[in-house]
Amino acid sequence: MKMKVQLVIEDESGGTTTTDLVDIERGAEGLIGLSLAEAKALNARVQRALIDAQAREAIARGAVCSECKEELRRNGTHRTLYRTAFGRIELRSPRFYTCRCQGTQRSSRSPLSAWLGSHISPELEYLEGQFAALLPYGVSARILNTVLPLDNATSITSWRRRIGRIGERLDREAHEALPVEPQLNEFGLPKRHPLQAIGIDGAYVKATDAPSRQEGWFEVIVGKSLPREGIGNAFAFVHRLEQKPTERMAHFLIEQGVHPTQPTTFLSDGGETVRIAQGNFRYFGEPILDWFHIAMRMTVLTQTLKGVEFDETEGSNRKERCLRELRRAKAFLWHGSVHTALEVLEEMPWDVDTETEAAKAFHKRLEEFVDYITANMAAIPNYADRCRHDEPIATGFTESAVNQVVSKRMVKKQQMRWTLRGAHTLLQVRARVLNRQLRQDFERWHPQLAQKAAPQSLAA
Repeated sequence: MKMKVQLVIEDESGGTTTTDLVDIERGAEGLIGLSLAEAKALNARVQRALIDAQAREAIARGAVCSECKEELRRNGTHRTLYRTAFGRIELRSPRFYTCRCQGTQRSSRSPLSAWLGSHISPELEYLEGQFAALLPYGVSARILNTVLPLDNATSITSWRRRIGRIGERLDREAHEALPVEPQLNEFGLPKRHPLQAIGIDGAYVKATDAPSRQEGWFEVIVGKSLPREGIGNAFAFVHRLEQKPTERMAHFLIEQGVHPTQPTTFLSDGGETVRIAQGNFRYFGEPILDWFHIAMRMTVLTQTLKGVEFDETEGSNRKERCLRELRRAKAFLWHGSVHTALEVLEEMPWDVDTETEAAKAFHKRLEEFVDYITANMAAIPNYADRCRHDEPIATGFTESAVNQVVSKRMVKKQQMRWTLRGAHTLLQVRARVLNRQLRQDFERWHPQLAQKAAPQSLAA
């Protein structure tokens, strides 16, 4: 059985041009359907013929003055490369002088360059952003070259630069003010807050200028929304490069459907950098310290105290009394009585000596815990009351976001080092990919991507 695939192009005047694409000879005993190599070659040839026809039309329109309709004088021809998802296309690009009716100053322009806009198609740029956000550049390049006829249409170096430009554009847009409209219900009243909370956490990434494997890390901030319905969205940035965190958060909240007058709850683990970020967002709502981290530190204190040896004559009573005081302090913190809890904790060192290593370790951990609670005093609410009203008190959903946004691409099992700017721009792209928003961004930048081809019925 022989098969010939042709491409028939019909122009505006009704004339047709037929191009032979591929000849296939195969019987029932052969490969079923097209092979991957044949499909790639077929797509590459269709792309070549289609772009050639579109380029001829663009050049023909640009060769005539738009005002007086006179033909323009040519000023040479050069070759230009256009990279697409179906191969690299080389095109002849003539230049034309501007018409005399448009002024006395002589200059030339290229209609083809104006039509193309850039040397890479939006579809290929979108695919590069999608894959680079999920996988290392080398792995992404091998996968795309396996399934698409790229024909060296991209290189890892230029790929990395383009991802940086996409990330910078997303970063600029993340600080832009969006139009705000109050969300009203059927009674004309403001709708319920669409988010239960926003969790904020930090993660460390290896720096390129690290002097050793144990040094040279910088911190990135990761946040995720916890909506009342559906799946939350994430954001991330290198805190040392973020100059306007308030504008970023305002943009993020409006994208989530939150009106600026609706207070939002911000949960964090109370770390120093995260606490600073949480304080920057105080304008939008209430910061709350994650209860899990309080409980975890109290558990470490309790286990350390159990290992302390007390005087044999009254050791058991003193140890029980100290353990009971720790439980009291924990209960006070659970009910939001921070000052009372601190008073209990600050009295405990008098009951524990400092003669043994275990006792010294307990004193050190107790001092660190008191400093931790004091630093986060303003973010400790009545956890019991929030728990009764089914309001979030922990950042478990944010811990998973850190692993998803940062660790899987930049830390775990990836022995990579990053510059501050490189990590920051890639995080912008990765967050939009994980939020399933990158395609919307590209369709906004390139409206032609949003145009869906209408299905055509073909004659049998």
